[in-house]
Amino acid sequence: MKIPYRAILIPALAISAVADDAPFQARGFLLKKSGELQKIWLVSVKGNLIRYRNAKTSKVILETPVSEAAAIHIDEPPKFTVAMDLYQSNRFSEAKLKFIEVKEHFKPIDGLENNPSSLAAFYEMECLRRLGDLEGLAAARQNFNKEPLTREYQLRQLEIDGVWDAVRTKSWDHVVKSANEWVDKRLPGDQRAQIAYCDGLALEALEHSADALLAYHIAVTAGTAASAEIARLAALHILGIHNADLGVQAAMKLWCKEDEDKASRGDRDLREAVAIACLYELSLGDGSPLPIEFRHFLQYQARP
Repeated sequence: MKIPYRAILIPALAISAVADDAPFQARGFLLKKSGELQKIWLVSVKGNLIRYRNAKTSKVILETPVSEAAAIHIDEPPKFTVAMDLYQSNRFSEAKLKFIEVKEHFKPIDGLENNPSSLAAFYEMECLRRLGDLEGLAAARQNFNKEPLTREYQLRQLEIDGVWDAVRTKSWDHVVKSANEWVDKRLPGDQRAQIAYCDGLALEALEHSADALLAYHIAVTAGTAASAEIARLAALHILGIHNADLGVQAAMKLWCKEDEDKASRGDRDLREAVAIACLYELSLGDGSPLPIEFRHFLQYQARP
């Protein structure tokens, strides 16, 4: 489902005319404390001062303190809409560039709550994360100001980005500890998938393969509908763990023999690997074939 940019309402405005020295403007509406709704063209919002025009072509810029009005409503910028469409279509590289354009263009009004510049900066970081560019994400986080954001999902994602940063630095004990802190919290599917996947990476690196498999399975289950790239990566890690498992290797050798019970645990794990491999081929791969190092699992779908 598309996540729309909702025009923001914040306290604002009084009046004094100044010279026209600001080329930037954004269309919006001013709700006065009297109840009057006035169409305006915002020029800048910094600190407690708002500057605006009463008409798009006006040469007069008005200045007002934030405390002098009830609210300001900003229309969703068309460029932001385009960027969100690309993001919703999983075209993250293209979306990132568009979000950067919006972020830079709307900086003059980044003092507003949930303003286009701050929202675009947030989604730029989301693009970096979903592209797997953790170094880029770390750099973007250093310059990001979260104060204008108020939405619970976005503020929670900023916390989860801290877990991704621990993955970037391979601070595996910290990742596991952080993941455990999220276990009992209610999370939407994509954020649950992120936490589980990061936990799986840490547990696998710490050589806790059984626990890593459980975490990866959570990531696949939670991410299949909500975060396809996470589900896909988790599935490949599951296959990698099973592929290296001696029990699974024994089960493959005994596949066509009568004494299969000698590799009962490995046989069960092999069946799990086969199921994940088939799921990857059918949907998780999003049209991409199963990597060649795991394709041999497909031949064990049914016993001869």
